[in-house]
Amino acid sequence: MLTQSVYSVGTAATTVVAPTVDAGRYILKNLEPGEMPAQLSRDGYVYALSRLITLANNGTAIFSFTTGQNGAQFEFWNFTSEASSVLGELIADATITTTGAAIPAYNLNRNDGDTYESVLIGASALTGGTVILSEYIPGSNQASGGVSSSKIMTLKPNTQYGFRFTDVGGNGTDLHIQIGFVEKYNGLNRIWLGTLADSFSLGGGEEVSMYLRPYETINAIARRNGCRLAVMRQD
Repeated sequence: MLTQSVYSVGTAATTVVAPTVDAGRYILKNLEPGEMPAQLSRDGYVYALSRLITLANNGTAIFSFTTGQNGAQFEFWNFTSEASSVLGELIADATITTTGAAIPAYNLNRNDGDTYESVLIGASALTGGTVILSEYIPGSNQASGGVSSSKIMTLKPNTQYGFRFTDVGGNGTDLHIQIGFVEKYNGLNRIWLGTLADSFSLGGGEEVSMYLRPYETINAIARRNGCRLAVMRQD
């Protein structure tokens, strides 16, 4: 006889195989997505936001990006300038004055919803902080230019970051911004069968098969709540 259950595993240990008088064979499978960007995208965990802005000669545009309770991880970005070179900067620990409405992001898997916690919004002022990453976007009044990157940048939870784009070519330009991010990434999709970070674990999509003797038990734990673990038992 086969029995199947799906457990929601979180930061408190959850018993996923309870002790029983009978021996049995078990298959345990982590139902969360794998870590590769393509897999995260197919499973509906990558969100993309886009914006077309106009920079005046030597002008600056500023945005605020605030992460949710799990932080966020940039999977890719594309910046394209039409008529002038632009310096793009990601800034931590700045004081940012936001303005206007949040810029929406959309799930790259359109079968899933646009549910995320991070917020990108325009800003009118940014002072202080540390530039933690910059991109030079070439362009001139003779030819447009762009930068595409798959750098993986992981951001802290519940933290505000600044984006600053400055026209350094002196021509003024239209600039198109596209950023893709995830909020379930790295170890946030991994499930440990025992002690957190110090026992056998299953990454997203991985499974294990085992034979358990009577009264043996398995507890599972994760770095976040809501990780799904499927358990199949054959008597």
